[in-house]
Amino acid sequence: MRSFLATIILAASLLHYIRANAQGGPGTHNADYIISKRFLSIEDGLASHEVFCGVQDNRGFLWFGTRNGLNRYDGKNCLLFTRQRNNLQHNKVVQLARDDNNNLFIEYGSNGFQLTTNGMVDVINTITHKIQSLTAAFPNLPFKEQDIYWIANDGTGEVNFLTAWPFRLWKYSTEKGFTLRYEVKDWVTKDSLSYSAWRSSGPLCLFANGNALLKLNNQLTQYLVSHNTVTPFLQKEVLRSLPIGFNSEGNLLITYNTATDVDHFAVGKLTSEKRLETGEDWAKYSLQSVKGRYWFQAASAVNGNACVFYIPTDALYLWHEEAYLRIVDRSELKAFENLFLYQLLPDNQGNLWLCTSHGVIQLKTEKKRFKQYFTIAQQSKEPNSQARGIYSDTTGTVMANIWQHHFRQQEKSISAIKNDHIMYALAWHNNALYSGGFDLFRYHESNNTLKPLPGGIGTEIWSMYSYNDSLLLLGRSNGFYLYNSRSGQFDSLTHYLAPGQEARFVYRFFKRHADTVWAVAENGVYTLTRNKEQFDIAKYQSDFINGLSLLDAYADNNNQYWLATNGEGLYVSDLTASKVQQFNIASGLPSDVIYRIESDAYGNLWMSSDNGLIRFNKKTFATATYTIADGIAHNEFNRTSSFKASDGRLFFGGIDGINELNPINFIKDSTTFKVPLRVIALHQFIASKNELVNKTTELLTTNRITLEPGDKFFTLEFQLLDFEKNATHRYAYKIEGFDKDWNYISENSIRISGVPYGTFVLQVKAQNNEGAWSQSELHIVLEVKKPFYLQGWFMGLMLVLLIWSIVWVIRWRTKKLALDKRTLELMVSERTDLLKKAITRQETLLLEKDVLMKEIHHRVKNNLQVISGLLELQSRNLDNETAKAALMEGRNRVQSIALIHQNLYQFESLSAIELGRFVNDLYRQVATLYKKQKEIPVHVNVPLLYLDIDSAVPLGLILNELLSNSFKYAFNGLEQGEITITIRIITEGKYQLIYFDNGPGLPVDFDLYKASTLGIQLINDLSRQIGGNVQYDNKMAQFTINFTNRNLRKTAD
Repeated sequence: MRSFLATIILAASLLHYIRANAQGGPGTHNADYIISKRFLSIEDGLASHEVFCGVQDNRGFLWFGTRNGLNRYDGKNCLLFTRQRNNLQHNKVVQLARDDNNNLFIEYGSNGFQLTTNGMVDVINTITHKIQSLTAAFPNLPFKEQDIYWIANDGTGEVNFLTAWPFRLWKYSTEKGFTLRYEVKDWVTKDSLSYSAWRSSGPLCLFANGNALLKLNNQLTQYLVSHNTVTPFLQKEVLRSLPIGFNSEGNLLITYNTATDVDHFAVGKLTSEKRLETGEDWAKYSLQSVKGRYWFQAASAVNGNACVFYIPTDALYLWHEEAYLRIVDRSELKAFENLFLYQLLPDNQGNLWLCTSHGVIQLKTEKKRFKQYFTIAQQSKEPNSQARGIYSDTTGTVMANIWQHHFRQQEKSISAIKNDHIMYALAWHNNALYSGGFDLFRYHESNNTLKPLPGGIGTEIWSMYSYNDSLLLLGRSNGFYLYNSRSGQFDSLTHYLAPGQEARFVYRFFKRHADTVWAVAENGVYTLTRNKEQFDIAKYQSDFINGLSLLDAYADNNNQYWLATNGEGLYVSDLTASKVQQFNIASGLPSDVIYRIESDAYGNLWMSSDNGLIRFNKKTFATATYTIADGIAHNEFNRTSSFKASDGRLFFGGIDGINELNPINFIKDSTTFKVPLRVIALHQFIASKNELVNKTTELLTTNRITLEPGDKFFTLEFQLLDFEKNATHRYAYKIEGFDKDWNYISENSIRISGVPYGTFVLQVKAQNNEGAWSQSELHIVLEVKKPFYLQGWFMGLMLVLLIWSIVWVIRWRTKKLALDKRTLELMVSERTDLLKKAITRQETLLLEKDVLMKEIHHRVKNNLQVISGLLELQSRNLDNETAKAALMEGRNRVQSIALIHQNLYQFESLSAIELGRFVNDLYRQVATLYKKQKEIPVHVNVPLLYLDIDSAVPLGLILNELLSNSFKYAFNGLEQGEITITIRIITEGKYQLIYFDNGPGLPVDFDLYKASTLGIQLINDLSRQIGGNVQYDNKMAQFTINFTNRNLRKTAD
């Protein structure tokens, strides 16, 4: 059993390692590389912690074979296939390979802990997930399925099959089918080799770059089968032999030990002369550290370009031709000493996936893109390695102020100058380097010294700018200063500013126009313009900018100003509050404290913060953050500490030294960045089933989403298959023909609903951590079907039926109308006769009614006249003047009512009287009763108005009382009296009576509402009866009564 043999070998190897441990650890290139790693196991969705093999399919997904089933991994989730769920022949998957037609070949292993194949092979379609045995998938298979003991890819798109008895190498592709590549004729017979010996998997055979290393054991001939040749070779004296891979010349590399030197492995290169050459300069292949150690296990990459070596008491090491790296220490992995290596899988994104007994280890090695200077690990002269001013010249020499030291590095030589105070800005001016602290210093390269300039002491110099050959602008904590390098004079520029406008902590100068220098201070933005022998300095007036705490600014060619703030992130503005956009933690920045901004030639802003270095794209606003894990010295940077060299290199200073980068190393060419974006799942609400249905397979096979009428929505899940550790992907989607712009999202799923009827294209694209958009996009046809009643065939059918129905109805209606016409003519004739009789009778009744009403009004009027006459007769027989006057007032009132009835029967209307005529008649009637020596003129202003009898009677009585009072009392002692009666229409149904005479009026203390006289009481009561009230103006001697008609009073009730 392989597990037993492996245990024996491991125990023996450990003894050898203990003896050989005095060798010490080999030198690695770790300092030049960033090693990213991730450990995947059951907790991440794998079916088992034992992962035997892996492969990347044509669509970019990773597939892992485990002890408990097959997993598909998309960088986020695992999809599981098992014998119980999906009808696999077995759950122990030990070998995987893919073809060029989306098929995955699965070879299973025997039960138990042996890593041996069992002759069962399945084929799964990676799109439809249809599974069938190899025999069922290929009925004309040129060999038996149970004879297969190895399947593998070799990097050419072909699948390699090794079969036994006889031992043959087959190659398969969709185009060529199965072809026999080589048959091994000199290996042992079937009876002389144990079953587990030839079915064992592990570090025996190697398939890479179209080559195949065929091996059963070290005692038998091995064969290197390449494209055109077969190279046999033998390792007779070798104890253990581990294939490493292939070098750039295509030579096979092997490490092995022999009986003469058990503890130290040698390295050999297979030559065309069929022998292993060991005298090579292994350093050119980075193999010098592989030679001389004792290796317990090794796993070669399936492309032959890398190999992982294992020592259980030490670490895992990775070899490729450019480097030899220590990748996983023993302390990083639990039970490291019991680890077994099975396979090393490279993917299309530069990752390596190491399949082990403890899970999968994802590895990515990248050459460091950041270079450090003057860190605490690189120098010992300054324990506080905080950086401020930075300068680099065209020769590559780097100079920096590190706390109280000025450092200079030329190639690998580092020198330092001690200062008593903290050093800040650096600037090149008039062929000399100047350094600012509390004083201004000039650097002398000849003797490597900094000398203070007389008169320069003051507050901290945070920034400097060479205005011309003689003038050097200084940005201090308390404002602007000027140094003239020709005269050696210092001058303060603070007096050029108005009180309260002084700059505090000037962090940067930059030029926008020929004569104007801009300055960024903590409390605002300033402009300095040279005017003859002085500078005109002005603070840019903006409430928006004045409210910020600034640390830096950058002006681009589009007149956009990018403002770095202390606590509010990044702003972009035209320096007015009209157009401002903010970017902060909520927008994807790692911090709201932005120290410095430098631009590159690719449309990016590089910004230092207190939580990493940021690359920000000005057009797409894509953000990438670089931290210690990416190779920078420290995550926290410093104010004013950055520099852009003439060749485009950028320098940023922080808590621990300086970081240098070249932006070109961070730009992925858009023509080559084609990381696949793939559909993970589609769930669609199906109205006919009233449930969510998984439609993933249908989408993958048709690239189409069809929404039937009533299907409310669907949810599409997708994933960018770059397998980045802690990746923060950004996605965008739009429905072409429906959406005008892209919709940007941070989740890897969308829910679509409310799309109008029609056929559209759903587009999805993805962006990686570094802000690059993958050229691999999803273009899915989206069809939203109309209900049948809105479709053309149905509407056409309905139109035909409608026309036929209209024709039929018209014909039927025509016949019916003709019949009905004759019937109606008879009925109309009969009804006409009846109607004429009814009209005649109605007219007769109306005439009789009018006659009756006139007769009634006439008799009422006559009766009232009789009553009036009786009252007059009665009054003649009275001697009491008071009683006589009372009877005369009563007679007057009766005559007023009689006048109304007279108007009703004398004119056309029997229910309403014309008010103007009635008022005039009433006046004449009252005036007749009260004969004066002079005629009293009256002015009646009444519009053409008809008033109902229920309102006219009270109104007539009111006017009668007012007129009577005027004639009795108003004009005594006056030469000429005058009365004015006005009735106005306020609104429909609302009126106003104004009564005025030129008499003395009522007494000043007269209370209109508490009067005891009968006349005033009548006026009050009658006014309320017609919905009004009485008002009296003493100054004007004028009565005003607002009243309504009968209809309005009924509505109010």
